[in-house]
Amino acid sequence: MKKRMFIVLALVATLVVGLSAQKKLTVWCWDPNFNVYAMKQAALVYNKTHPDVNIEVVDMAQDIEAKIISGLQAGGAGLPDIALFQDFRIEQFLQDYPNAFVDLKAAGVDYSKFAAYKVGPMTVGNHVYGIPFDTGSTGLWLRTDYIKEAGLNPDNYAGKKLTWSEVIKLGVQVKAKTGKPLLAYQSDNFDMLRIVVQSTGGQFFNTDGSLNLRSDAFKKSLTLFKELNDKGLLYPVVGWSDWINAINSDQAAGFLNAIWMVGSVKSRPENAGKYMIIPTPKIEGVPGASNASNNGGSSWYVFSSSPNKALAVDFLKSVWATTTPDTLAFYNDILKGAGAMGTYLPSQQGSNYTARDSFFYKNQAIYHDFATWMANVPVLRYTPNYVPMRDAVAHATLNYFQGKLKTVDETIAAAESEYKQVMGQ
Repeated sequence: MKKRMFIVLALVATLVVGLSAQKKLTVWCWDPNFNVYAMKQAALVYNKTHPDVNIEVVDMAQDIEAKIISGLQAGGAGLPDIALFQDFRIEQFLQDYPNAFVDLKAAGVDYSKFAAYKVGPMTVGNHVYGIPFDTGSTGLWLRTDYIKEAGLNPDNYAGKKLTWSEVIKLGVQVKAKTGKPLLAYQSDNFDMLRIVVQSTGGQFFNTDGSLNLRSDAFKKSLTLFKELNDKGLLYPVVGWSDWINAINSDQAAGFLNAIWMVGSVKSRPENAGKYMIIPTPKIEGVPGASNASNNGGSSWYVFSSSPNKALAVDFLKSVWATTTPDTLAFYNDILKGAGAMGTYLPSQQGSNYTARDSFFYKNQAIYHDFATWMANVPVLRYTPNYVPMRDAVAHATLNYFQGKLKTVDETIAAAESEYKQVMGQ
């Protein structure tokens, strides 16, 4: 009896030791087919050399920011070890909760190996807090079938760095011959105007954080939008779903947006062979303007409150910021598996980055092109007040298109007024 009891106790002790040896990391993100998928693939890579670490990736589709704020206000209670933040939101968190995140530059991450524009929003002084993830590198998506129907040759535009004047000329010809507006446009959304302004190197805020809507870059961008609207080259809709539906129901000859639209376009088999993507058009007359911009993107952060922060940092550094055959293969795999293009520059030598894609016009090597354009995206300044600025500008622009505001200056003044009201200034 004593011997049996001894064996039972020994088994229990072994089980307890085994459980205590099992290390665990928890990651919060969203989108099972993109971010969640990518992080689960990263966990598989890390587990090859760290089989004792259990990495739980939680799909926080609803209210992730609200739950993070609640946890931060409670001193870290209930928070995961790692979380994903949208790039345009993180500056507000870094300002409001200055001690909430681990300085990953101090932990040895080499940021020279990431796309420079991604590093800016996660930097405060000499501290850098995130691991850059995906790019929102943008391009002009054009339907080659409608270009042909208009009596034009798509090959004359493929790969070309066009100005907006050239794009408008193309749009007028396509509209006249096919009846199709050139661009599907979500009128209640700020993204398209943001893409254009950022392509100029322009910023919505000054270096001191004050609003900057009176720059030449912003005025020219807004003027361009009014011209596109007045010439009937925009197909306006309200809401994301209606915008996607407009694209996939042949309502327009193209759109302006980021690489992450690949999945939406490919979701409709009838689109095969029709689309080509060219560099983001350039606004003339603005020094520093280029044929590159960005829309979207997110990055990974470790909470200072995590009891496993050293392990969390090692995981992120080992998979997302290290050049080894396994990590380079990982980046190559998530590109093919989810269309997730990382911003870790050494990763762009993978076969999937250079491969041609038979879904697009003349088998365009779309990932190679987006990666090339990404290298020229200007550094972006969001500031903690990006969201109220975005909403104010979107509202004023819509009123400008509808004729409620008559001039660019009136539109800017209206946006400034709404922003100051929201900010209590």
